[in-house]
Amino acid sequence: MIATPQSCQELLAHMVGFDTVVAYHSGVAEAERKLSDYLAGLATAWGFTVRELPIEGACGNLLIEHCIDPTLPWLMFDSHMDTVGVEGMTIDPFGGEIRDGRLYGRGACDTKGTGAAMLWALREYAAGSQKPRNIAVLFSVGEEHVQTGARAFVEQHLALLDWTPAGVVAGEPTQMQVLGATGGFVRWKMTTLGQACHSSKPDRGHNAIYDMARLVTALEDDYIGKIRATHPLVGNASAAITVINGGKQVNVVPAEATITFDRRLVPGEDGQRELNAVQALAAQVAASRPGMQVTHHQFESAPPMGTVDGGQFANQAVTALEGVGISSEVAGEPFTTNGNHFAAAGIPTIVVGPGDIAQAHTPDEWVSLEELDRGIAGYAAIMKS
Repeated sequence: MIATPQSCQELLAHMVGFDTVVAYHSGVAEAERKLSDYLAGLATAWGFTVRELPIEGACGNLLIEHCIDPTLPWLMFDSHMDTVGVEGMTIDPFGGEIRDGRLYGRGACDTKGTGAAMLWALREYAAGSQKPRNIAVLFSVGEEHVQTGARAFVEQHLALLDWTPAGVVAGEPTQMQVLGATGGFVRWKMTTLGQACHSSKPDRGHNAIYDMARLVTALEDDYIGKIRATHPLVGNASAAITVINGGKQVNVVPAEATITFDRRLVPGEDGQRELNAVQALAAQVAASRPGMQVTHHQFESAPPMGTVDGGQFANQAVTALEGVGISSEVAGEPFTTNGNHFAAAGIPTIVVGPGDIAQAHTPDEWVSLEELDRGIAGYAAIMKS
């Protein structure tokens, strides 16, 4: 029996009650499965078409469709079901408690709140008379680790559909500000390889930490410090060495040292080009130091999200929000979302949703009920505009 919510608040409380900590962190291969099944049953009971879009080794994306007329364009809304971990939380992460005008729990803000508001707005849209387009809501998986679901949708699932979105609204907590551009990234590990030996006779080995120290200095002076790319909405491109490891014990010269390098991209930059530049610099450093070896591995990337249609979709969304009393403007952020992958596939994409990113991933994560109501009104306005 599907628990039928009587309000969007109740729907969100149900959604928060499901443990959907991302599989990469939890080790649960289909972390979103129970929530996906609940939403599929609810959407079916409400008269929508439901299908699961499979992903090998993971829970599939859940697609909810409301087709008015096959000849009309489709607008798709996306919200990810997975969350970050719950360690250190000061509230019941799955309680969905409502107090002082807020709903608490892991994912309440990032970003089950957007999903609940989208589905509730679709319910209102379907019951109304103003229906100028077909609407789909995609509940995607694995966003908190390299946007698994969004990648699968553009690389595999689009080909399975008999329609292509004319636009995508990706849900993230933006306080209902419309993001028309966001940052991308390319990140990977670099390892220097030496030769271990007893530290009482270090000349018999090759110290990988010394090599890594040279590489880190070169990266800071000759690459990171020279990044100049900027974007009017997203801001400045950047890079950082975020993790470093090396050595096993105090009396052994280390045979390996590893860093994690995080290069943040702005629209107009190419991740492969930046990767090539860093690899060339690392090769130059290695060539100048006898015995030094550098390997590159564990690559991850996401393209930056720029405007596909000259900003027309974003501007239309701002106008629609203003029509229901939500003041917004086209903005940008340096972080990465599912929207990056939809835009890279050539689909006009914006990022907008209820909640404040400052509350995401926090020990007492919450979303205000006022923001949730604004999300419903805003999404419904975009659907109808």
